[in-house]
Amino acid sequence: MSKKRNRRGLVAHTAAAMLLAATVHASADEQISFNMAWLPQGSVVGPIVAKEKGWFNDAGLDVELSRGYGGSRTANEVDQGMFTIGYVDPINVALNRQNGGTLRMVGAINGIWPAGVCYVKQGLDDQRGIDDIIGLKMGGGAASPVHKIMPAWLEMNGRAPDAISLLRLEPAVVDASLLEGRIDLAECWRASNRAVLQKLAEKAGKQIGWIEYSDHGLNAYGSGFATTEAAIAEKPGALRAFLDASYRGYEFAIENPEDAAEIILAAYPSLDPEITLQQVREVVSLLAPRGKLEPAFEAERIGGTYELITSAFGLSHEAVTADDLFTNELVE
Repeated sequence: MSKKRNRRGLVAHTAAAMLLAATVHASADEQISFNMAWLPQGSVVGPIVAKEKGWFNDAGLDVELSRGYGGSRTANEVDQGMFTIGYVDPINVALNRQNGGTLRMVGAINGIWPAGVCYVKQGLDDQRGIDDIIGLKMGGGAASPVHKIMPAWLEMNGRAPDAISLLRLEPAVVDASLLEGRIDLAECWRASNRAVLQKLAEKAGKQIGWIEYSDHGLNAYGSGFATTEAAIAEKPGALRAFLDASYRGYEFAIENPEDAAEIILAAYPSLDPEITLQQVREVVSLLAPRGKLEPAFEAERIGGTYELITSAFGLSHEAVTADDLFTNELVE
């Protein structure tokens, strides 16, 4: 009897030890919350793929992906500690810093500026340049950076900053206003609303053309991963693991855009398959402008981004420096 009891005790002890080990491992997973800045879409395919393939779990991370409500709100929510990290553009990082925040870009996604000026084509050969849109009306959301970026871009190209009339509209009506002819131009973004606008135009029997800001002097970074100085100091290992897995997801999208789109659609079945695939293909063009993934920020484009922001938004060079906005500490 004594030996049986000992064996039962050993089995029970071993089982308890295994359960304790499993519990400790589960509780040891670092929690990371990521704000996608908008609805799930191609721009954030990297984290979505990493989560669905279990790469975050493999790295000891418990990652939650949450929809966002625009770049400005996302920046504020990350700065306030509501999320660990977010998909944020350098403009909102700079504005956050000027207002006493501590956000910093820690990894590139849009290696080139993703926005362009969109218009409804009047024919198949309607390919416009800057001079073709001078004097036209352009609509943008009330809080859209277009109201600051467009005048700076026009000056950059030797045109008067007010050569295009800018109208502040409700964001939800901008695309419809363009298609209905109430405005001539609208800003559209690769890996985001451009694919949506093109599909809406197709349903209306129209075609969309565009002029890329980046083809005409705007050498700047778009949105990427941003977090706070405190998070960088307190959890650098977890953030590196999150970025490594996310960029692994982006690499997967570069090599397998159709499969990556299918992974997004499986996780978020309400999304449009055609739009999602186009968004994935577009983010690939932004992630790898020279044919390979470039997570680290380079000095020349940091300078171009900083000059754009300071000139367009009138930020003080003393209050916010280029070094305040970007760091490669977590991706090199």
